[in-house]
Amino acid sequence: MQSSVTRILILGAMDREIFGLRRALAARTEAPLLGTYPHWTAADGSIDIVLTHVGDVDAAIAATAAIAMLTPSIVLKVGCVGGHTAGLHTGDVVIPARIFHSGAWIARTADAAGWQPVFGDLPFQVNRENLGGRDAVLRADDALTAAWAQQIAANGMHGVRAHIGSSNMWFFDQAHMLHVLHANLPEDPVREWAADMESYAVARACAVAGVPFTGIYRAANSEYFAEPYEPAAVKALFDGEFAQAVTQFVARCREQPAAPF
Repeated sequence: MQSSVTRILILGAMDREIFGLRRALAARTEAPLLGTYPHWTAADGSIDIVLTHVGDVDAAIAATAAIAMLTPSIVLKVGCVGGHTAGLHTGDVVIPARIFHSGAWIARTADAAGWQPVFGDLPFQVNRENLGGRDAVLRADDALTAAWAQQIAANGMHGVRAHIGSSNMWFFDQAHMLHVLHANLPEDPVREWAADMESYAVARACAVAGVPFTGIYRAANSEYFAEPYEPAAVKALFDGEFAQAVTQFVARCREQPAAPF
């Protein structure tokens, strides 16, 4: 973690993901960023919360604008994900490993199991040369992520380490879900993954700006186990003990910025 954390930016896509956190931080309403993205600040002014709206396009715009306008020391993406492998169930806290784009494919066959990712190291893929020398697969900040894992363990919550595949694409077939992970991260020892729509855009904006990033996630469903997504139940997942854990983690970042997490 950085030696000095002066401002924390928290990004969420839906109000029900950040409602409990806003209440726990006694956040006050500010003018929307770019006149579009709702914005709140914590009572002491050290924490900004911005609603990006749903989807990777708005997340990219909102994250880039928020980083430029608010100059945070660290960025936390708070939100729900869907489990796509056997190790994730509804309610699990997801500790991010790598962030990859899960919805861009080279479809050379009718069978999706033969598709190749658009992003990769092969000459015909979107590789480092096409990305200004940056990796296509991103990584959550190790120190921030380790600190978050310690926090949820201290709070007695169940955490699962998983990759976050991010796109505006849904997967319902188990074989295809497993292929998505294998095709994008064939050698990585972490074999669980979950999906959202915004994290890759946020992580990319943070990588370009050089701001440490991690994700604060909770599984709202599991397509792998046919555990349904219930929109009305999401707010409860992000309130109570979860909001408490996040506020404690944020306080830890602020009060012990030099701690060897």
